[in-house]
Amino acid sequence: MAKCIWIYSRKPLPNSVEEKITSICTKIAPDNIIPRKAKVKIGSNNAFGIMNPTNTILIHDNSLMLGKMIGEDDKWHEPGTDFPEGTFALFRDGEGFCEIVTDPVGTRTIWYYHDEDLFIASTSQRAIILYIGGFEFDARVIPWMLSTGSLGPTLSWDRRIMRVPTDTSVILDKKNWSLQVNQKPIEFEESKISDIDHEKSLREALVATFESIKFDFDEWILPLSGGYDSRGILCLLKSKNNVEGIKTITWGLKTSLESKTNDAYVAGQLAQKLNIPHSYFYTDLADEPAELIFNRFLINGEGRVDHIAGYMDGFVIWKHLFENNIQGIIRGDEGFGWTEVVSPLEVRQCVGFPICSDYSNLQDFLPQNSKSQVISAILERNEGESLSTWRDRLYQTVRISTILAALSDLKLSYVEIANPLLTKRIIYQVRKMPDHLRTQKLLYKKIVNTISPEVPYASIDAIADNSEVLRLRQVVDLLKSEISSDTTLKLFTAEFIRNVLNNLKVIDEAHLKNERSTSLKSVVKHLLPSRIKNIIKTKVLSAPVLDYNIVAFRMYIIMRMRKLLAEGHF
Repeated sequence: MAKCIWIYSRKPLPNSVEEKITSICTKIAPDNIIPRKAKVKIGSNNAFGIMNPTNTILIHDNSLMLGKMIGEDDKWHEPGTDFPEGTFALFRDGEGFCEIVTDPVGTRTIWYYHDEDLFIASTSQRAIILYIGGFEFDARVIPWMLSTGSLGPTLSWDRRIMRVPTDTSVILDKKNWSLQVNQKPIEFEESKISDIDHEKSLREALVATFESIKFDFDEWILPLSGGYDSRGILCLLKSKNNVEGIKTITWGLKTSLESKTNDAYVAGQLAQKLNIPHSYFYTDLADEPAELIFNRFLINGEGRVDHIAGYMDGFVIWKHLFENNIQGIIRGDEGFGWTEVVSPLEVRQCVGFPICSDYSNLQDFLPQNSKSQVISAILERNEGESLSTWRDRLYQTVRISTILAALSDLKLSYVEIANPLLTKRIIYQVRKMPDHLRTQKLLYKKIVNTISPEVPYASIDAIADNSEVLRLRQVVDLLKSEISSDTTLKLFTAEFIRNVLNNLKVIDEAHLKNERSTSLKSVVKHLLPSRIKNIIKTKVLSAPVLDYNIVAFRMYIIMRMRKLLAEGHF
């Protein structure tokens, strides 16, 4: 439920710094709630500000931890000590050094800025930009936003701002005013033991984690889907903790409740079977104008990801949780493995990092605009690495820290987030497993099946697809208005813009509401074996067309964020 800015200055800070940090905390807060009073602390050379603070935040002098620590660690605040267990953003201050630390998979993004006088770290790019002033747009994000709907694996909107990688500490030597970046090696090394022993080891890691983690269920709530991940959390919590008072929620379209294979229906059945209170929230289009909803989406998430469909209610869900004193949610994000892959292209696509040249309608974008899509070394396949290992390494090092962390960012202004399935003990154990136990999350699913009640698993999501939402008439009109403006020509060629505008599709809202229960495409997608779907993608559709409505929305994000950050409208 908080975002922070954390500052260390080589020179004494000016008297105006408290007012400046307070103003920044106000500007980065959501517009649909009245946040708690910002917590601001000022020293001679150091300061921090926390927007919408809660009692979940750990503070020790000038050290901060946002997130959830598991177990006890008396030295969590001391620079240079072992990283604590949990999922977090960690800021540590000591006598000669200060340090910022990310967890093993980067669930909480930390950005930083360093010049001859200032070292600033923050969970918000906007906060840093507002403090240092100006804006230097990094055009390298353009091809990444077009092809992935994100800023890419390493970039910020502002070229001056750096992102801390996963499982990394950035240490400032205060005397020499130098930075050292230390990333722990991301290694998948299979333990040569039997499948039965792998199962035993993963079970032990899961049990130990859930025996150590403590929640006050008057303040924490579990979003429950119809799949394996949150179900596993609920069953593990029930078996290893006193969960009296735990509550679950699900959200999606109103019509999703009508389908017995839908997340919405199955989650309700599971909660009922376990005798757990459960609520369902609608994500149908709010009465507010699309422009207002989109603007709130960009402000809350800083335009880091394009997954708008789950927020078309205008963030009513998150406003409700905040106003009912829910401090945090227990997320089911995980890294147990991913879908079957048959080619390098499928690896990039399944983890959400295709490049422009993978799509026929984006292939001409780069040469037309003289912008290169620089492929970070972290995305490259290591020598001797299997496709499945490459896939899961990218999932844990890039997808979680870029896509899932950005989705968390949308919620973090309202609630805190804990990710118990992404803790060090569990993630390091998964990296010892062979490919076949990670593919399709085979071993984790087997374990969940043994602790779950006999309630079927869902096969259809409760929320609409992005492509469906972006076909609504008022949405298409808004996209056309933005990308038809003269300023768009500064970033995209006239031919590219014209091609996008000519291919936009429109549906009415009634069609959207019925889409989840009637879509033949959804049914076929579920029934086809993974290998057949992969062959279709890589052989039949070797250069697919990216949905033009999605392309238009990604262009919209680029244009709006560039304008809003440059004009300081946050």
